[in-house]
Amino acid sequence: MTKIIAEIASCHNGDIELAKKMVQEAAKTGVDIVKFQSWQSKNVDDKDPDKKRYASLELSDDAHYILKEECKKNGVEFLTTCYDGNRVGFLKKLGLKKIKVASTDLKHFDFLKKLRDNFEEVIVSTGMSTEGEMKKAADILKTGRFTIMHCVSVYPCPLEKANLKKLLWLKTIAGSVGYSDHVQGVEAAVFSLGMGVDYIEKHFTLDRNMPQIAHTTGEGLRPITTHTIADEPEVFRELCRWRDKYEIALGSGSLELLPEERLTREKYTGRLGRNN
Repeated sequence: MTKIIAEIASCHNGDIELAKKMVQEAAKTGVDIVKFQSWQSKNVDDKDPDKKRYASLELSDDAHYILKEECKKNGVEFLTTCYDGNRVGFLKKLGLKKIKVASTDLKHFDFLKKLRDNFEEVIVSTGMSTEGEMKKAADILKTGRFTIMHCVSVYPCPLEKANLKKLLWLKTIAGSVGYSDHVQGVEAAVFSLGMGVDYIEKHFTLDRNMPQIAHTTGEGLRPITTHTIADEPEVFRELCRWRDKYEIALGSGSLELLPEERLTREKYTGRLGRNN
């Protein structure tokens, strides 16, 4: 069955109670996995205008444990994107068997090797990546379980730029493919089901109009706009409904005739002509 990932990312606004509520609400929609992001703001250059933003949204070690437990209580899997090689040891200690890699890190091959060596399954997005980079990443990851996620790094992504046919090419270099969807609504995600994806990931928020965090820079206030590119719970409920219907329609793949077909066969064979 295709697993649905609710990507909370930084939509928790640095508030652990909001993050817990988001886990609870995401679980109610029927998703399988709730994902966060793990970085350390100390690694961001002091001259970077978004350094304060990253500091305000960084998840502490304690927050990781709290949110992993919250996911367990609500029957969903905890997942996070690792942005920092120095966080690998902690995330492994956290008990994670599966790890996500952002599109920006697909081309960092030594980082991929480190993740390959420390986690049972690696899921990597391919936004902004070249053909050669994707092939090399797949080659590095092939010694274990891995999924290559089709991704268009446009936020939000217009439907006409979703390029779902790329999934067919990804299947030539990976046994498991997924879709990291930045098209708002369910259409592109539902269409990807027919391409045989193992995962669908979408950004999740409780309210696209939720007040934004901002911080002061030399140019004044810089708004954090993650909520506006995310989808609300009803979209995830609809996507999960379509996923469940799709699984029903797939059936078992059996070549045996259904009892109803046998009856129809007996009734109509030879009725309009005795053909050999």
